[in-house]
Amino acid sequence: MLHIGPTHPAQRFRPCCLFFLSIALLFPVHAFAGQNFTKNSPFPAVYPQGISMAGVDSLSQGRQKKSAEKKDSEKNIAAVATAGTMVNQPEIINIYNDLFQLSYTIAPDIRIARAQKKQKNAQRYTAWAQRLAPAVNARFSQVHEFNMDSTVTPAGDAQTNQPYQYTDGEDYQDWGFTLDLPVYRRPVSIRIKIAEADEQLAENNLIIKTQELDLRLRELLGNYLIASYRLLNLRNSVRLSTEHVNKILKGYELRDQTRLQLLRAQANLKELEARRDLDEQRREVALRELLDFSGLKAVHPVFHRLNKLLIDEISTAGCINSLANLQQNSTRIKDFVDSYDDDDLRQYFFAHSLLATKVHLERDLARNKALTHTQNEWPGLSVRGLYDRRIDTQFSKFNGEGSLALVFSVPLFSGGTIISNSKTRSMAEHIADVTQYADLRKTIHAMENNRHLIISLQKVYTTQQIHLRQQQEIVVLSLKSYTIKQTSMQDLLTSQNRLIDAKNALMETINTLGSLYRQFAWQVGNPNPIPSINLSIEE
Repeated sequence: MLHIGPTHPAQRFRPCCLFFLSIALLFPVHAFAGQNFTKNSPFPAVYPQGISMAGVDSLSQGRQKKSAEKKDSEKNIAAVATAGTMVNQPEIINIYNDLFQLSYTIAPDIRIARAQKKQKNAQRYTAWAQRLAPAVNARFSQVHEFNMDSTVTPAGDAQTNQPYQYTDGEDYQDWGFTLDLPVYRRPVSIRIKIAEADEQLAENNLIIKTQELDLRLRELLGNYLIASYRLLNLRNSVRLSTEHVNKILKGYELRDQTRLQLLRAQANLKELEARRDLDEQRREVALRELLDFSGLKAVHPVFHRLNKLLIDEISTAGCINSLANLQQNSTRIKDFVDSYDDDDLRQYFFAHSLLATKVHLERDLARNKALTHTQNEWPGLSVRGLYDRRIDTQFSKFNGEGSLALVFSVPLFSGGTIISNSKTRSMAEHIADVTQYADLRKTIHAMENNRHLIISLQKVYTTQQIHLRQQQEIVVLSLKSYTIKQTSMQDLLTSQNRLIDAKNALMETINTLGSLYRQFAWQVGNPNPIPSINLSIEE
């Protein structure tokens, strides 16, 4: 068998012996004469030829600077890792109360709801006035008669020496007054029912819009806070990744880092910058949605106060937690989620929810409108009065005569429309009943879906809290491993990015749960109290 290289154990140590022998030849024993030996370093301070002590101090300072930069980078990563997600910021509640007050004053949906309520109130007054008050009309006219027969002439009157008597002739002026008071008239009675149902629906709708203003405004403000939180996290990550790329680039120029490490660091930085740009756009979209719904402008002082709170990640997280207020809001719906079955939940919904009331009022309004299809087929009873100018009297004398009658009218024939009108009314009522059933079914299913979603998100919330603690521990351990050079900076930044994603997911779940708690309580019929409204503020 052919062997290449030394086979005997003693032969394996020959290269080492030759190495130490060459060292001894290059640095003889007398070379160490006169060298300084210290207590801390028992070996002589031997430096390569041509390097002075000042040069050695410069190298030492450079190493210390790099060590300080490394510690600063580690502190930044540790700060991001330990940033709290369960802090509170009570000031956001004061800002939200002011935002709600301003939105109630100028928000388009609320202004429309208030205007509709006033409109329906005026319509109800009109309907009752037409029912109780008589309608009096005045008539003034200039009349011209055609082919008029006259047996008396002014010449005849003069020959008989009779006093002059005014006659209308072919052209004369006329006046008259008419009165109409319905005792029972089917169209008038139906208009009263429609007006009252419209007013009740408008009042209920104003309360619903006010509650929805609170729900929607909190949701939109929460979305803006979440977008700001994500953007702050990414900005921190981009800053740390930029520092890492610069260090890798310096090492690559000094042949200390490979091109693969540089490309990985640069690719990670570009990905983070792209995510940052997208999150900036999402925050702008969230702000515009908030402005559109509230009716405010971006330069309003309330938004300046809001942006002063969103200066860093911890303060923004406190705003999200305080606005969501999970602990208080969860106690309001705990029994409905945990104890009530579907039948009990539906019974409470029908008895207390304004949404159920709205569906019933819409059905009543539709059925009342269906009555208009047969309103002309009913008899009517009314009082009618007439007071006109007496014939052959001057217009300026206001000498008149009149009549007063109790009129009973009965429709006898209208081309057989009574059958078709009855069919039209029946189908309109059927449509109203089907629409009511569909709306109630949709509302109840939405309520039950939110209930199951709350149960699922509560489990997700618990899991995300555990996952966040694990990611925080991973970052801390990665930081320690990086300190002793057992892991790379790239792995440390990757673990830090995963921690940021875990915190973003947790904060989004907190915001979603806070909105769901309030929305579910509102749907069931046990809504959270809204901020106080200053009704003295004019639009």
